[in-house]
Amino acid sequence: MADMDNAGNPDALRAHKEASQKQTRKALELALSRLRNDNPRRVKRGIAITASAVAEEAGIDRSTLYRFHEPILSEIRKLNETTQKKRLEGKRTELSAAIDKLRECRTLLEEKQAEINAWARQNYALSHRMQELEGMIAERDNTIADLQARLHEAGKLVALKPV
Repeated sequence: MADMDNAGNPDALRAHKEASQKQTRKALELALSRLRNDNPRRVKRGIAITASAVAEEAGIDRSTLYRFHEPILSEIRKLNETTQKKRLEGKRTELSAAIDKLRECRTLLEEKQAEINAWARQNYALSHRMQELEGMIAERDNTIADLQARLHEAGKLVALKPV
Protein backbone atom coordinates (compact mmCIF):
# COMPACT_ATOMS: atom_id res chain seq x y z
CA MET A 1 0.00 0.00 0.00
CA ALA A 2 2.89 2.32 0.72
CA ASP A 3 4.05 1.97 -2.89
CA MET A 4 0.65 3.03 -4.12
CA ASP A 5 0.85 6.11 -1.94
CA ASN A 6 4.27 7.02 -3.36
CA ALA A 7 3.11 6.54 -6.94
CA GLY A 8 0.98 9.62 -6.81
CA ASN A 9 3.45 11.67 -4.77
CA PRO A 10 6.14 13.37 -6.92
CA ASP A 11 8.15 14.45 -3.88
CA ALA A 12 8.30 10.89 -2.62
CA LEU A 13 9.38 9.65 -6.07
CA ARG A 14 12.09 12.29 -6.27
CA ALA A 15 13.31 11.41 -2.77
CA HIS A 16 13.34 7.72 -3.69
CA LYS A 17 15.32 8.46 -6.89
CA GLU A 18 17.85 10.55 -4.97
CA ALA A 19 18.24 7.88 -2.31
CA SER A 20 18.68 5.24 -5.00
CA GLN A 21 21.33 7.33 -6.76
CA LYS A 22 23.16 7.95 -3.48
CA GLN A 23 23.07 4.24 -2.71
CA THR A 24 24.34 3.40 -6.21
CA ARG A 25 27.04 6.09 -5.98
CA LYS A 26 28.19 4.68 -2.64
CA ALA A 27 28.27 1.16 -4.13
CA LEU A 28 30.32 2.45 -7.09
CA GLU A 29 32.75 4.31 -4.82
CA LEU A 30 33.24 1.23 -2.68
CA ALA A 31 33.71 -0.95 -5.78
CA LEU A 32 36.29 1.48 -7.17
CA SER A 33 38.08 1.51 -3.84
CA ARG A 34 38.15 -2.30 -3.70
CA LEU A 35 39.50 -2.50 -7.26
CA ARG A 36 42.11 0.17 -6.54
CA ASN A 37 43.27 -1.83 -3.49
CA ASP A 38 43.17 -5.07 -5.54
CA ASN A 39 40.63 -6.59 -3.17
CA PRO A 40 37.54 -7.18 -5.35
CA ARG A 41 34.58 -9.30 -4.32
CA ARG A 42 32.87 -10.01 -7.65
CA VAL A 43 35.53 -9.66 -10.36
CA LYS A 44 38.91 -11.32 -10.75
CA ARG A 45 41.82 -9.95 -8.83
CA GLY A 46 44.26 -7.89 -10.91
CA ILE A 47 41.62 -6.90 -13.48
CA ALA A 48 42.07 -3.52 -15.17
CA ILE A 49 40.05 -0.75 -13.60
CA THR A 50 37.48 0.10 -16.27
CA ALA A 51 33.91 1.35 -16.17
CA SER A 52 32.70 -2.20 -16.87
CA ALA A 53 34.79 -3.68 -14.08
CA VAL A 54 33.65 -1.05 -11.57
CA ALA A 55 30.00 -1.53 -12.57
CA GLU A 56 30.28 -5.30 -12.29
CA GLU A 57 32.03 -5.04 -8.92
CA ALA A 58 29.28 -2.68 -7.68
CA GLY A 59 26.58 -4.99 -9.02
CA ILE A 60 24.96 -2.40 -11.27
CA ASP A 61 24.40 -2.05 -14.98
CA ARG A 62 27.18 -0.31 -16.86
CA SER A 63 24.73 2.02 -18.59
CA THR A 64 23.64 3.33 -15.18
CA LEU A 65 27.23 4.27 -14.48
CA TYR A 66 27.51 6.09 -17.79
CA ARG A 67 24.13 7.84 -17.49
CA PHE A 68 24.04 8.99 -13.89
CA HIS A 69 27.51 8.84 -12.38
CA GLU A 70 29.93 10.93 -14.43
CA PRO A 71 32.09 11.79 -11.37
CA ILE A 72 32.89 8.09 -10.94
CA LEU A 73 33.76 7.81 -14.64
CA SER A 74 36.04 10.85 -14.28
CA GLU A 75 37.72 9.25 -11.31
CA ILE A 76 38.24 6.02 -13.27
CA ARG A 77 39.78 7.95 -16.17
CA LYS A 78 41.98 9.95 -13.82
CA LEU A 79 43.08 6.79 -12.04
CA ASN A 80 43.95 5.09 -15.34
CA GLU A 81 45.89 8.15 -16.56
CA THR A 82 47.80 8.28 -13.29
CA THR A 83 48.47 4.55 -13.42
CA GLN A 84 49.71 4.78 -16.99
CA LYS A 85 51.92 7.74 -16.09
CA LYS A 86 53.35 5.81 -13.14
CA ARG A 87 54.01 2.80 -15.37
CA LEU A 88 55.62 5.01 -17.98
CA GLU A 89 57.76 6.69 -15.34
CA GLY A 90 58.69 3.28 -13.96
CA LYS A 91 59.69 2.09 -17.43
CA ARG A 92 61.69 5.26 -17.98
CA THR A 93 63.47 4.67 -14.68
CA GLU A 94 64.19 1.07 -15.69
CA LEU A 95 65.42 2.25 -19.09
CA SER A 96 67.66 4.86 -17.49
CA ALA A 97 69.10 2.24 -15.14
CA ALA A 98 69.65 -0.13 -18.08
CA ILE A 99 71.39 2.61 -20.07
CA ASP A 100 73.63 3.40 -17.09
CA LYS A 101 74.45 -0.30 -16.72
CA LEU A 102 75.16 -0.51 -20.46
CA ARG A 103 77.55 2.46 -20.24
CA GLU A 104 79.28 0.87 -17.28
CA CYS A 105 79.62 -2.42 -19.16
CA ARG A 106 80.92 -0.66 -22.28
CA THR A 107 83.52 1.20 -20.21
CA LEU A 108 84.58 -2.04 -18.56
CA LEU A 109 84.71 -3.75 -21.96
CA GLU A 110 86.88 -0.98 -23.42
CA GLU A 111 89.23 -1.18 -20.42
CA LYS A 112 89.53 -4.96 -20.77
CA GLN A 113 90.08 -4.71 -24.53
CA ALA A 114 92.85 -2.15 -23.95
CA GLU A 115 94.36 -4.49 -21.36
CA ILE A 116 94.18 -7.43 -23.79
CA ASN A 117 95.77 -5.31 -26.52
CA ALA A 118 98.60 -4.33 -24.14
CA TRP A 119 99.15 -7.99 -23.26
CA ALA A 120 99.13 -8.89 -26.96
CA ARG A 121 101.79 -6.25 -27.68
CA GLN A 122 103.86 -7.47 -24.75
CA ASN A 123 103.40 -11.08 -25.85
CA TYR A 124 104.48 -10.17 -29.39
CA ALA A 125 107.58 -8.36 -28.08
CA LEU A 126 108.46 -11.27 -25.79
CA SER A 127 107.93 -13.78 -28.60
CA HIS A 128 110.21 -11.75 -30.87
CA ARG A 129 112.81 -11.48 -28.08
CA MET A 130 112.56 -15.24 -27.47
CA GLN A 131 113.26 -15.97 -31.16
CA GLU A 132 116.21 -13.59 -31.01
CA LEU A 133 117.60 -15.32 -27.91
CA GLU A 134 117.04 -18.77 -29.42
CA GLY A 135 119.06 -17.60 -32.46
CA MET A 136 121.82 -16.35 -30.15
CA ILE A 137 121.83 -19.66 -28.25
CA ALA A 138 122.03 -21.60 -31.50
CA GLU A 139 124.94 -19.39 -32.61
CA ARG A 140 126.63 -19.83 -29.23
CA ASP A 141 126.16 -23.62 -29.41
CA ASN A 142 127.73 -23.61 -32.89
CA THR A 143 130.64 -21.51 -31.62
CA ILE A 144 131.15 -23.83 -28.65
CA ALA A 145 131.01 -26.89 -30.88
CA ASP A 146 133.51 -25.29 -33.26
CA LEU A 147 135.86 -24.38 -30.38
CA GLN A 148 135.57 -27.87 -28.92
CA ALA A 149 136.41 -29.35 -32.32
CA ARG A 150 139.42 -27.06 -32.59
CA LEU A 151 140.57 -27.97 -29.07
CA HIS A 152 140.19 -31.61 -29.87
CA GLU A 153 142.22 -31.19 -33.05
CA ALA A 154 144.74 -28.99 -31.27
CA GLY A 155 145.01 -31.56 -28.48
CA LYS A 156 145.87 -34.27 -31.03
CA LEU A 157 148.49 -32.15 -32.66
CA VAL A 158 149.97 -31.13 -29.36
CA ALA A 159 150.15 -34.74 -28.31
CA LEU A 160 152.09 -35.62 -31.43
CA LYS A 161 154.76 -32.94 -31.08
CA PRO A 162 156.17 -33.96 -27.70
CA VAL A 163 156.84 -37.48 -28.83
